[in-house]
Amino acid sequence: MKKAISITAGVVIVAASVGFVGMKLTENKHIVESKVYRKDTNLKVTIQADTIRYNAFQENLTFLGTFAPNRTVVISSETNGKVIKVGIQEGSHVQSGSLVAQLDTEILQAQLRSAQANYDNAQNSLNRFEQAASGITALQIDNARTQLLLAKAQIEQLKKQISMATIKAPFAGTITKRNFDLGSVIGPGSPMAELNDISQVKLEVSVPEKNITLFKKGQIIAVQTDVFPDKTFQGIVELVSVIADASHNFVVKVLVKNPSAEALKAGMYGRVNLAASTAHQSLSIPRTALVGSTKKPQVFVVANGIAKLTDIETGISNETHIQVIKGLSPNQVVATGGLVNLTDGCKVTVAQ
Repeated sequence: MKKAISITAGVVIVAASVGFVGMKLTENKHIVESKVYRKDTNLKVTIQADTIRYNAFQENLTFLGTFAPNRTVVISSETNGKVIKVGIQEGSHVQSGSLVAQLDTEILQAQLRSAQANYDNAQNSLNRFEQAASGITALQIDNARTQLLLAKAQIEQLKKQISMATIKAPFAGTITKRNFDLGSVIGPGSPMAELNDISQVKLEVSVPEKNITLFKKGQIIAVQTDVFPDKTFQGIVELVSVIADASHNFVVKVLVKNPSAEALKAGMYGRVNLAASTAHQSLSIPRTALVGSTKKPQVFVVANGIAKLTDIETGISNETHIQVIKGLSPNQVVATGGLVNLTDGCKVTVAQ
């Protein structure tokens, strides 16, 4: 009997504990639910809105590219020899005709003196033959003249080789690379230095075929770069490619005068902004009205005080507006401000 009473008491205690826990969980649930935010469906969201109409819409086109040097050349030697004088340093600015390097010409100078002596001897022999009264054949005179011509050709060849030993800059620019030092032995065709002219730079942009007619050779175009956001550089279209690449894009090169060597540099990004040649009537919305992603553009259409999320199809755009191809009709109203508080189907009031 005592054992039965103990079991009964235990069951009662467990049941009481379970009931208490259940009551506590129910109470906590009510507390949590009371703290959960529930939107007041009668509360109106204040927004800014705009009425959709047909307007003269002009597309603003931006073409990005990279600046390249106006001229670039790898300076090479035309002859062989040892460098006995260095005339440039990396990063230095040189003028046209400035000395790049001087090669040793002692052997060539000695050969030139020998050739000059042979020439003088041939000249004297020819003079004696021509002045002789008799005993000289025409063949001897012809041979003397040939020897004179050969000696003269040898002199000209040696002078040319000596001049090639003095390596000069072909135009003014900046030395961006030097591949030799004093005492280096240089061979014909050896690249010695790289010279770049950035007194003018070329902006190379890729233009789709539908827009290529906007560019004409000699056209003056404004060029901008993010490095100098407050400056606008004047450029002239130097080249409009006549051959498209595999993506049907054409290369356009715009020549831009560099105000100083410290301004535009090769490798910087630049852009050309152009307006389409003609404006056309089109439905458009302010950029601020667009929500969603570029793959799925949407707007909130306002009607009878309700904002409804609507899918649209967009077209071209400019700095302030986006063309609407499908999804909207004239005189519809779209939300343009206060979008962060909007949800599909919520009540709205338009700020005056």
